[in-house]
Amino acid sequence: MIKVGIVGITGFTGLEIVKILLNHNIASIEHVCSRSEVDKKISDIYPQFAGVFDKKIEAIDVDKLNDVDVVFLALPHTVSASFAKKLYGKTRIVDLSADFRLKDSREYEEWYKIDHIAKELLVDSVYGLVELNREQVKNANLVANPGCYATSVILAVAPVAKYAVGTIISDSKSGVSGAGRGLKEGLQFCEVNENFKAYSIYGHRHISEMEQELRKINQNVKIEFIPHLLPIQRGILSTVYIKVNKELDFVKLYKDFYNKDYFVRVVDTPPTINNVKGTNFCDLYVYFDKRTDTLIVVSVIDNLIKGASGQAVQNMNVMFGIDEKEGLGGYSYYP
Repeated sequence: MIKVGIVGITGFTGLEIVKILLNHNIASIEHVCSRSEVDKKISDIYPQFAGVFDKKIEAIDVDKLNDVDVVFLALPHTVSASFAKKLYGKTRIVDLSADFRLKDSREYEEWYKIDHIAKELLVDSVYGLVELNREQVKNANLVANPGCYATSVILAVAPVAKYAVGTIISDSKSGVSGAGRGLKEGLQFCEVNENFKAYSIYGHRHISEMEQELRKINQNVKIEFIPHLLPIQRGILSTVYIKVNKELDFVKLYKDFYNKDYFVRVVDTPPTINNVKGTNFCDLYVYFDKRTDTLIVVSVIDNLIKGASGQAVQNMNVMFGIDEKEGLGGYSYYP
């Protein structure tokens, strides 16, 4: 069995990791830790676990976590880095924060407006988008789990990145859970219900990781990314517009590119969020508009699964050489 510790259990991503691992045949949850709600049972906070998973929440004790095979850090950025420093070399780590996604600490400091406190670990961190970095993830001791928006856009662009010219535009929409479980005025029911808005117009932090990863394919890639908040609980839909310098059979190109990737499906009709809600799938629809020489790719994911916790477990599975799909089977929540 793979012994697992989860740090940051009271947020949405920690909760989703528990739900996934309870259906995992090869992983056992040894420690669930938090900076709050210590000594309460998980089921005291999330009653849906009553009689199913009643483990007590522990304070974060690095020495205790040394006895597990892998730790999921589901903590805010900078907080996560401080614990990664203490755990690194003692156990393997999958970090769901942004702290190790950017390989250049100067980029991190520019986008996140704070000094990086664990620069020395960046050289060994691996960006955990399995579909692009599977071989590196296999041997990684520190995996930086990608951001949710970044996952939806990178998977939409990667197959055609080498043919892209000019600025790639992504119009992306996310459910409210993408902002986390904390109380925020702009996320209250009356602010969100029957409403729709763009935000972070002047530069969302996920742009940095999108460009970092796509520039490994085409160093000239530049992303214009505008996120929007949907009045729904979960899910991301990105419509990506890519000018290309060559006309190809793009559907075949995408299907060939993801031929060995179970969790990416190239579909024949524009997908909806309901198609992937509650799953680790990314569905892509590809259409070339000859009139404007623009490739249009519609990408949908569940922001809490493929965009966070499901992808984290997928990374763990690859790290330990087991079936990538373990614990992640199933179909979407519908209706």
